[in-house]
Formats: sequence, C-alpha cells, structure tokens
Amino acid sequence: MKKEAFEIVNAAIKAADPYINTKRLVSELFPKGTATVMSIGKAAVPMAKAAEDVLGDRIKTGLLVTKYAHSEGYNSPYYEIIESAHPVSDENSIKAARRGLEIANSLTVDDTLLVLLSGGGSALFEDSIISPVLQRDITSKLLSRCASIREINAVRKRLSLVKGGALAAAAYPAKVITVALSDVLSNDKSVIASGITFPDGESQEFLRETVNKYLSDIPEEIKNLIYKKREFRINDGGYYFAGDINILCDAAGEKAEEMGFTVHHRERDLSGEAKDEAVRLLRSIPHEKGKHCYIFGGETVVTLKGKGKGGRNQEMALSAAIELRGKKGISFISVGSDGTDGPTDDAGGFSDGTTYDMMCKVSVSPEKELADNNSNYALMKVNSLVTTGPTGTNVNDITLILTDNY
Repeated sequence: MKKEAFEIVNAAIKAADPYINTKRLVSELFPKGTATVMSIGKAAVPMAKAAEDVLGDRIKTGLLVTKYAHSEGYNSPYYEIIESAHPVSDENSIKAARRGLEIANSLTVDDTLLVLLSGGGSALFEDSIISPVLQRDITSKLLSRCASIREINAVRKRLSLVKGGALAAAAYPAKVITVALSDVLSNDKSVIASGITFPDGESQEFLRETVNKYLSDIPEEIKNLIYKKREFRINDGGYYFAGDINILCDAAGEKAEEMGFTVHHRERDLSGEAKDEAVRLLRSIPHEKGKHCYIFGGETVVTLKGKGKGGRNQEMALSAAIELRGKKGISFISVGSDGTDGPTDDAGGFSDGTTYDMMCKVSVSPEKELADNNSNYALMKVNSLVTTGPTGTNVNDITLILTDNY
C-alpha cells in the first residue's frame, strides 16, 4: 500500500497545479489591455508563467515573490524575482514588500494591478510598522504556541504595511484584480496571504482574545497597535480562485477509484494537534473487507515542546506509526501539497503496522522522538519520509488512510 499511497498523493498534487486555472482566469479577465502583475507565494512561479503566457508584452511591470529554492531557475523579461523566507519573514521579505509598495504607489487611475496570491504570502511579502526583530519574534510565538492561521494572520495584518488591504490601498485609484490559490480552509479572502488585497474584517473582540491567548507577554504599546483598526480606499476589480483543498481531495478520490479502492471522503477542515488528530482519524476507520481509501484535508498544528525537527504532516505520520504498531492491512500518509512540511525539505510521512518495529530495530524510540518533535529524523531512519520537492502549488495538506481487508 505504500506505493499506492504515493501514487494517489502524486495524482492529487498534479491536479492542483495552479497554472491551468490561472491561465484560464487571466484569459477571461484580460481579453485586451495591459496589467501590472505581482505574483506572491509558494506557487508564484506557475501562476506568473500563466499570466505571462496570456499577457506577454502587455505586462507593464512584474514582480514575483516566492520561497527560497521555489523559483526553480525561472527567468523572465517581465518579472523581477525575489526569493524570501517562510514561515518567518526575513530581510528579503521586507525588500519584496517595499518593492511591491513602490510599484503600487506608481500606478494611476488608468492602470490595473493583477495580484496572483498563493500560500506563504504572509511571510514572504512583509514590511511591518514595528521592528523586523520584534515582528519575527511575534510570528514565532504565534507559530510555536499553536495559533491557527486565522489568528496568526489577524495579528500580522494589524502590524503590516502591506496586509489587510494595504497593498491594494497603495495602488488606489488603480483597479486591483486578485487571483488566489487558497490555502485557507474557508477560502476567507481576508486570511489568504493576510489579505494583501482585501480589507481587514476581524473584530476587536477576536483580536483581544488572540492577544490574551498567545501574546500576553508582549509590550502594551504593541498590543495597542494590534487593536487599532485601519480603513483603506480600494478600487476592487474582483477576487477569483484558481484552486483550493477541494481540487486536491477530489483528484485523490478519482485516482483511488481508478486503482480499485472504495473511496470515502471525510473531513476537509482538519485542524488541531497533529499527533492527536492522527490517532483520532485512525480510530475512526471501520474494519471492512476489500480496499478502502479514506481522504482528509486541512492543516493541523504542532505545539513545540521539544528541540527536534519535523512538520505537522511528519508528526502525524510518526504518531500514526505508534498507533498502528503490529496492525495489518492499514496504512497512513500525510503530505503538504506545496512539497514542504515545517522547517524541512520533505513534504510529509508514511507509516503502517511495520513502521514502529522498524524504528526500534535501528535504535529509534518513536515515543521519545515524538515527544521531542523530532519526526523528520525518526521517519528518515526507516525511509518513510515523503519528498516531492517544490510542487508549484499550495492548497493545504492531504491525509490518506488506506485499508485492504482491514
């Protein structure tokens, strides 16, 4: 089943390639005329390529911002390319945001700004109203304290010079059109890339709850900045989606059916603690004859308590290895659609009833490594990492449980 699991995941990721949908949308939106194009996020390259293939020399100015090693050697006469850091921004993130603001501020009422957004934009494209060191410290605290993407981005927006609609406001009175590859489960436009082109709609109550829950130890003056809502003028030309979690899960189901599995589509809004979610999902699977594929989508979180290395998908796979020890006819795989998982170059992990004992044979304690958040090491030792390289897409994570006469 390991081979089958990999085949299903690969088919799902391939179907979630944003190039085709972005090209279609840009063709419909720009039958004629020029555009200034900004492509921001982990899928910035395929989305920028799609716009280039439609618009060509109708692109007046172009900016492409993506994660390190994600530009894949892409060169274009139409785009200035900047690679920066994720999930915590760096100096290049600031450089990218300042360049974006410079371009936006140069636009007039006769211009159209096309913004192509994908996951990771919140960190990759950032200039803050507070110091970079403090901004990164706040983001790191939110990540390590298990805040949701909505909670993280709500804080980011209030402290940013480009988020919560600020980039679109800088472009005013130019019209701003957004095409997004959603990595947000609800497709909330104000959360995707922290709403670079969409107004901040978070309530003061939600911001105060978030700060009290995760950031009670930051200075009061910073808290007051987070509570302060800003109002912007935006010439909104429309917001369109080039893909989301549904494309990923539906494609997985189609491939599994082709391979002879009975497909069961389950939750597409997974959240919660990664190691606990893996156990919960496995315990929800019935014992049935025949081949079955249970499909889940979403993004879990990891509460960092150890000093190891891994990501939420790898942590799920390691937790699953403990739960599955000695069981036959069942396997588990969890993968980030963008090809990365946490601060690693791997996309996720696989486990079945043999994984636990295999780890023990190479002197790896699954329980100890899980407690140390060291899933990458544990899975690597038994060849159970899923490594895809940058995929060019980013529509959350996919988790599969396969059974065969379980």
